[in-house]
Amino acid sequence: MRRFGAWLVGLLASFMVLAGSAASAQTKPNSTATPLPAGQVIGKDYCIADPTQSYALYLPFRYSPAKIWPIIYAFDPGARGKVPVELYKDTAEKYCYILSSSNKSKNFQANVASAAAQAMWDDTHLRLRLDPRRIYVMGFSGGARVATTLAIRCAQCGIAGVISHGAGYPASLSPSPKDPFAYLAFIGNKDFNWPELMELRRRKEAWAAPFRLITYSGDHQWAPPDLFDQGAAWLQLKAMQTGTLSPDTAFVDQLFARTQKEADGAVQRKDAIAQLGAYRSLVSDFDGLKDVGPYQAKLSALKHSTELKQAEKKEQQAIGQQLAATQELSSKLAQLGEVDLEAQVALRTTIADGMTALQTKAEHARDPETRLVLLRAFAALWAQGIEAGQRELKVEKRSSTAEVYFQLLSSVTPDQPWPVLLLAETHALQGDKKRALKDLREAIKRGLKRPESIEEDANLQTLHSEAEFQQMVAELKARRDSQLAR
Repeated sequence: MRRFGAWLVGLLASFMVLAGSAASAQTKPNSTATPLPAGQVIGKDYCIADPTQSYALYLPFRYSPAKIWPIIYAFDPGARGKVPVELYKDTAEKYCYILSSSNKSKNFQANVASAAAQAMWDDTHLRLRLDPRRIYVMGFSGGARVATTLAIRCAQCGIAGVISHGAGYPASLSPSPKDPFAYLAFIGNKDFNWPELMELRRRKEAWAAPFRLITYSGDHQWAPPDLFDQGAAWLQLKAMQTGTLSPDTAFVDQLFARTQKEADGAVQRKDAIAQLGAYRSLVSDFDGLKDVGPYQAKLSALKHSTELKQAEKKEQQAIGQQLAATQELSSKLAQLGEVDLEAQVALRTTIADGMTALQTKAEHARDPETRLVLLRAFAALWAQGIEAGQRELKVEKRSSTAEVYFQLLSSVTPDQPWPVLLLAETHALQGDKKRALKDLREAIKRGLKRPESIEEDANLQTLHSEAEFQQMVAELKARRDSQLAR
């Protein structure tokens, strides 16, 4: 569903500014800057040059400016900088990575995302000693597209690798065999962007590009920490292979044995595509580090096998089935914001009925593969509606149309807090505090847990002085503190 990344178009030229500053980026930290604590998550580190910008940060416990360190710059689509840092701090500690994640970069705000990337880049290069050969960018959903855009457009940044979660390249940029960075991707089997990542995998495989795709059972989300750990190990391996990190024989042997085990498991399960990924990794990722000759023969035989051709055909059929399941309703969703009020009411009912029927069909599907296709199709329509509403609210400034989208999705998924939170934003921007507060209560009832979700939401700023708003924030904080104390 790469069309959802169209808001990135305005971001591309802005990254050229970052490219200009990359050439003069410091490799030694500014001795006058305040030292940063190591071994703990910093939720908000304010930029020295621009205190309106901040990012979440994790420095490994052993961090010292006496040597250079690799860094991962992260982008969350909702500006939740602390989320990936808290999720992946243990892996960062294990492999001695610095994690830096923007608290400002957000979907549908191209100028804000560009300024946030620039500020985070400049501040970390000012205050930390970074390894220019091991700079990585990472993101989830729209944030993955920001990270990929940065890696492509900022050639002088020398990005060593992109780590994407739940999305890939933006619609305005295509993968190329000349892309100079490694690409690590994570995708859940229920993620609506699953087709996109399968197609990206095929292209990267055809080019023999440095690429790793890790799939798992899950939705559209940041990848589970244990799988991120596996991905980070792959990045370590690639750094050793390219000579930017000294080879660790024990580490290489351990990872080689694990990949062999993956290949053997794929053979036993008769999963030809997983087998292809494992053999490809054994050949391309360990070349120059291990004897890969035996696996070159196995990889060549597999590529010409009937089993692989059948598996790829089945995969393509699943991609086509998802498209077919969404095509008609997707077209209607796109029309929803362009028709008059009378037609809008009828169209909204048609879409709601169609999405509900699709969801019911998925729940009752006996075949697991068919069920996954239908779940992805429903999620794709849901995401399209959410992003259409956000675009109406934040880009087009048509709050009444945004309200239609959010009300539709709130009714289709009565257990989801996000559409109701977006309704709260919409009503707050319309000046209807009473309805906005009611929406927030409903979002909390549906499972909204993070007090930061409402306390730091700029669109809810007009509610901050309301006693009911303050009470909700206090309740969420009390619940969080109670859970942490257990």
